[in-house]
Amino acid sequence: MSDAISVGAATAMSAAPFLQRRELILAMMTLGAGTFFDETDTTGTTYKTAADWLHVHDGEHVERLIRFDLDALHGEDVTETVADAWLNGFDQSPEQEHRLPAFVRTSQAWERWCADFGVRRAPFNQTAHGTLNHRQQFGTSLR
Repeated sequence: MSDAISVGAATAMSAAPFLQRRELILAMMTLGAGTFFDETDTTGTTYKTAADWLHVHDGEHVERLIRFDLDALHGEDVTETVADAWLNGFDQSPEQEHRLPAFVRTSQAWERWCADFGVRRAPFNQTAHGTLNHRQQFGTSLR
């Protein structure tokens, strides 16, 4: 029995961190018809868990999070992992869906969280704020 405990403890202690020093998080955001990527300032920093990363980066307007290894030039979608970590600290009801970042609202983690809560969520239907077109909003004129 003690061998199983020590093996489990050794495995937990040697688990790879969520984000290595050689990796960064690419945040995918959609604005209108365009998709934009933003590089988070994580290069050179190691985060043990997704929750540790969330303490520094809120990901408020992000739809997808990709962990990108700069040495291997390989990306991995970590949206679900970060959404799970975000929901661990969420103490509201599913009716407060408007408070969630986009990547949480559209994740399978949110679906599981709502199922555990016992309420089936309706499709997200937050009303749009404002009706300004691009020229009105930014003050540019094409004349």
